[in-house]
Amino acid sequence: MPLPPIYVPPAAESLSDLVKRIAERDEAAFGRLYRHLVRPVFAQVRESLGSSARAVPVTRAVFVEVWRLAPVSHGRHDDVLGWVTAIAARRADDHLRELGRRQPTVGTGHDGHLGRALVATLRAPHAYVDPGSALPPGTGRSRNLHQTEVPT
Repeated sequence: MPLPPIYVPPAAESLSDLVKRIAERDEAAFGRLYRHLVRPVFAQVRESLGSSARAVPVTRAVFVEVWRLAPVSHGRHDDVLGWVTAIAARRADDHLRELGRRQPTVGTGHDGHLGRALVATLRAPHAYVDPGSALPPGTGRSRNLHQTEVPT
């Protein structure tokens, strides 16, 4: 079937365009950025940590941070891949330091917690507060945080 003469194929989105849309809380743009970057970020984190099992929760934490920081960071970074991989490197280093301070335990639910945090952040970014953030008290977590399923 021939294309109508007014058809213009969609232009490819740059990573910078996706971050700008994420800053406007566009969940579909976040999904596309995630699909573009999850493999290189996971590979980087796995290489740093030496374990795929340890890399999963750290990779999720990287993307939670990307979602959280996009509104204040979208204009500052021309190199989105560099920005995201810098977050990944810092998160992996933090994880390694944490492992040095305590013995890892099996079944802590850390991975599930980060998955729920990501879902809660996407559903209600104003209601979720990162426990490590400097936001004022009283802006607690979403009530549905513990009822949310982890995406697969």
